[in-house]
Amino acid sequence: MSNTRSLAVGLLLSTIAWLGCSSKGGGGGLDTSQAVLERNKHPNRDGVFVQPTLTKAKAATMTSDTAFVPNLNASTLTGGNNVWASPLYLPNGPNGKGAFFAVTTGNDVYALDETTGATVWTHNIGSSPTANGVSCGNIHPLGILSTPVIDAASRTIYVAGAVGTTAISSHQVHALSVDDGSERSGWPVDVSTVTSGSLAFMPPPQNQRSALSLVGGKVYVAYGGHIGDCGPYHGWVIGIDAKDPTMRGAWATGGQGEGIWAAGGMASDGTGVFALTGNNTAGVTTHLDSEEAVRITGLGTLADSFYASAWKTMDSGDADLGASNPVYFELPGATPAKILAVVSKDGHLYLLDAGHLGGMGGQKVDFMVANGAMAIHTAVASYATAKGRYVVFGTDSGAVCPAGGGGGKAIVSVLIPPGAPPAPQVAWCAPLSGSTVGPITTTTDGTSEAIVWYTNNGQLNGVDADTGGAIFTSTDSCLNVRQWTSPIAVNGRLVVTGDTHLCSWSAPP
Repeated sequence: MSNTRSLAVGLLLSTIAWLGCSSKGGGGGLDTSQAVLERNKHPNRDGVFVQPTLTKAKAATMTSDTAFVPNLNASTLTGGNNVWASPLYLPNGPNGKGAFFAVTTGNDVYALDETTGATVWTHNIGSSPTANGVSCGNIHPLGILSTPVIDAASRTIYVAGAVGTTAISSHQVHALSVDDGSERSGWPVDVSTVTSGSLAFMPPPQNQRSALSLVGGKVYVAYGGHIGDCGPYHGWVIGIDAKDPTMRGAWATGGQGEGIWAAGGMASDGTGVFALTGNNTAGVTTHLDSEEAVRITGLGTLADSFYASAWKTMDSGDADLGASNPVYFELPGATPAKILAVVSKDGHLYLLDAGHLGGMGGQKVDFMVANGAMAIHTAVASYATAKGRYVVFGTDSGAVCPAGGGGGKAIVSVLIPPGAPPAPQVAWCAPLSGSTVGPITTTTDGTSEAIVWYTNNGQLNGVDADTGGAIFTSTDSCLNVRQWTSPIAVNGRLVVTGDTHLCSWSAPP
């Protein structure tokens, strides 16, 4: 059998096996639910949305939903209604009707009618600081930046935000009823009181940008610093027992800086969370916890770790491993078969054995996907088609693309064929000229009719998931879509957040 035919057979078997695997990140069958309870749909952060009616032919006919007009203007603070998080959706929301959920920098949480966008309820978690209290940062007011997480069983949405007036006085995690926005008993949790060993959490230099996770009954919230790396901040993962919020714990990085700030959040295979750290800001010569992938279990136990051999060079060049979120997936026929994919700021795609991260230099694959020290700050996703498993993301510059596929800034899709270890190859690049955003994928049954969706200068774009060929580009734009946000797909609709509003597109019936 030829090598080409062997590869084709391997990819087909991989795809067939994948259909029996989870798209939820921790076991079970294919997720056909329309609920979007967290960033990128699943705990593994794959960003795969099963939309049975959204074929490529249908997608080409999409138009904006002009009757859907949400207004996120409850905050009285100037600029306090900006939206840096992706939306969520609950089919059985308040009064039994579907609702979208959105959050703002004014610390407002909204439930919005799925048909009209009218506000069903809004809840403010506290005053939004007009400054952070340290000498850097670029988001003011600074309230809720991260994508919340919903527990459908308890009908609770968990949100995290900075609270204060002229400076951050505390960082809080709130638990609100999805039905009316009321606070659950025992909440909020002031994480400013949490410690990791002898290290105390200091509110002003910390920033909460990373999407929340809910795994095994634990709410996980990660923290980094503000742009400019000022103050004695650390990377933190704080775990809170969802049923008993008095039970809480934390893991913090050993060195200053080393923040956990990727907007796409942490990934999970069902056991704790995988988090990625950034550069040490104190210029240490002995490795502490910079440029690292860690598995955190329980309420803050470090269970496993990997860090790049070039950590010192990455530290000095601000080339964070943690500039983008990790994504977990299973690849039958590969060694390892359970993979954590990690993209660094300086353009490396690392494939790690999720069961044993490997310590220093323990990656199974190191593949260049972009060139330049500041090439990638993004939200990573993953999907599978009949041709195999892909990892997809945006670049800021230096994209390594197939011949004729552009370069520089782009949406890049990398095919990960089975192997021991896998041998990635860049499959395609698609145009990107605006702020770097996170792509997602829709498919009719898990692998068929796969489309990668993203916004570009506020326009919604859909491209063929195997080729990158254009399928749809909206003629209208969603204004002020913030960097690193991603669309969601619900009942054949694509929904995007912009400052003060949500935008929606759907295909005619």
